[in-house]
Amino acid sequence: MSEPKTFSPNAVALTIAGSDPSGGAGLQADLKTFQQFGVYGASAVTMLTVQNTLGVRRIETIPPDLVIDQINAIVDDFNPIAAKTGALGNAAIIDAVAERAERFEFPLIVDPVMVSKHGHSLIEDDAVEAYRRLLKHAFLVTPNRFELERLTGITLDGPDAVAQAIHDLHVMGARFVLAKMGDIDGHSEHILGSGKENFAVHADRIETNHTHGAGCVLSAAITAMICLGQTDLKEIVHRAIRQVVIAIHNTHPIAKGQCPIETRVMENEPIEIAAS
Repeated sequence: MSEPKTFSPNAVALTIAGSDPSGGAGLQADLKTFQQFGVYGASAVTMLTVQNTLGVRRIETIPPDLVIDQINAIVDDFNPIAAKTGALGNAAIIDAVAERAERFEFPLIVDPVMVSKHGHSLIEDDAVEAYRRLLKHAFLVTPNRFELERLTGITLDGPDAVAQAIHDLHVMGARFVLAKMGDIDGHSEHILGSGKENFAVHADRIETNHTHGAGCVLSAAITAMICLGQTDLKEIVHRAIRQVVIAIHNTHPIAKGQCPIETRVMENEPIEIAAS
C-alpha cells in the first residue's frame, strides 16, 4: 500500500448522486474515492436507497428543486474544480441537473446510471431521453455497453457499431466518451473516444462477483484527478482503470452478498494494463 496522499485544500469535487447506505456505491463511494486521492468531496443527494450487498429494497427520489438547492449551496460557497453525476433517478431530476449544468464553470463527468452491468434497466424511457439532453453539458460520459446501446439505439454487435455509438454520443454533445465494454475475449475493455480517435484500454479480468461500486469508483477517480490538475485524459483514464482493477483485486468479502470494492489508492500493485 502506498503512503497516504497529501491533501490538496483547493481541490474540491462535487458528486450529484444517490445514497447507498451500505457505502459501496453512490455518493458514499464517490466521497471515499475523492478522499483517497486527496480531494475534498461535497455532495448533492438525488435519491435515497434502502440497499445492502444482497439487493435494493426501496428507492425514494428527492424533489428536483431540493437537488438543485443542494448544488447551489455548494457552488455558492465552494469552488468546485469538477463535478460528476451518479444515479439521478428520474427525468425530472436529470432535466433539472441539465438546466443547472448550463451555468457550471467546471467540467461535468456524467456516469449515466441507466442499465446494470448485467443489462437490467434501472430507469424509465423518458429518463433516457433526459440523459440525452444532459450529454450536451458533459465533458466526459462513462456508459457501460448496455447504457451505450440504450442511449444510441445501436446494437453493439461489432467494432464498427461501437465506433458509431461513440460517435453518436459526441453528436449529442459529449466532449469525450469512455465506453465500459466489459468482458471482451477474456479481458476487461474500455474505449476512450475523443471525437477524432478511439483509444482502447485492456486489463486482466478478475473472476469475482465482488464488484459493487466499480463504476462509481472509476468515474470518481477520473473526477478527482481532474480536480488535482491533471490534463492528459488518456493518462487519467489509464490510471483510473488501473486503480479499479487493483481495487477489485484487493477486495475481500465483508458482507453476505456482492461486496464493495476496495477504495484505497495503491500505486505499486503488480497489475498490468495495456493500451492500444
